[in-house]
Amino acid sequence: MEKIILLRDYVKDNDGALIATLETYLRGDGATPMIQAMGGSGSNIIGYKDNGEAIIDERADTAIEAAKTKLMAEAIKEQKKFCIEKGVDPDLVNIINAERGAKKNE
Repeated sequence: MEKIILLRDYVKDNDGALIATLETYLRGDGATPMIQAMGGSGSNIIGYKDNGEAIIDERADTAIEAAKTKLMAEAIKEQKKFCIEKGVDPDLVNIINAERGAKKNE
């Protein structure tokens, strides 16, 4: 069974209400982590764009972006360690899609 690492963070407002949940899955394959943001209570959504994308309150949006940056830094660090453990070049992690052209060190 393939080992997968899940990193998760919860973004909350000053009152402790959940704004969003952030997640990424690491496989040690050299891929740049992708952070997925999922909505919280919905109270921070103030409308929707024509394409269906939620319009989020500016303070909530700022908090989510700051949390994404922090989680991305942690995810890159952990993905690089996991790559080394699996014999994959950790430098691939910094370049999006670089893992597609690389081969595992054996």
